[in-house]
Amino acid sequence: MNADPFRETLSRFPSSKGKTLTDLSDAAPVLVVFLRHGGCPFCRQVLDQLKSLSAQLAERNLQLAIVHMMDETEAARLLARYQLQNVHSFSDPDRKLYELFQVKRGSLSETVGPAVWWSGFKTTVLSGYLPGIPGKDVQQLGAALILDQGKVVSSYFSQNSADLPDWDQLLACELPRE
Repeated sequence: MNADPFRETLSRFPSSKGKTLTDLSDAAPVLVVFLRHGGCPFCRQVLDQLKSLSAQLAERNLQLAIVHMMDETEAARLLARYQLQNVHSFSDPDRKLYELFQVKRGSLSETVGPAVWWSGFKTTVLSGYLPGIPGKDVQQLGAALILDQGKVVSSYFSQNSADLPDWDQLLACELPRE
């Protein structure tokens, strides 16, 4: 992927706060998290995990950006529920950023198949992350990556809807400007 067209495309998508991923990653490394959809219980679990990681993110001087397919009002409500209302939120209902970063859409078995059932039970019933109304694209899978100066330096792409990032491994990456 050529860096210039990549950065140019990134610069077309402002966050809820008016900054682009190019702006953010030029200023400091960014943990970019791609959510599946607003009603996904696994996404709610991810948001709760991100809230718990806020001190660790600050220690590493990592900004947090969340890419989603919701409208800004719905996203603001959901993020506030997990005390993440101050992060950069990118509404991407047409999945352009998902496509740019090659965050794949899952098959039926990857989104609701047997491999997801036990995790779904644990996440919803045992952990209390109840599902909301299904969002725009329930087949969209999630991802998390670290973007520094317009380049991906570490990434995790979910293999199914229940597959969440190993935050310790992702955040342990070496950042070029350290």
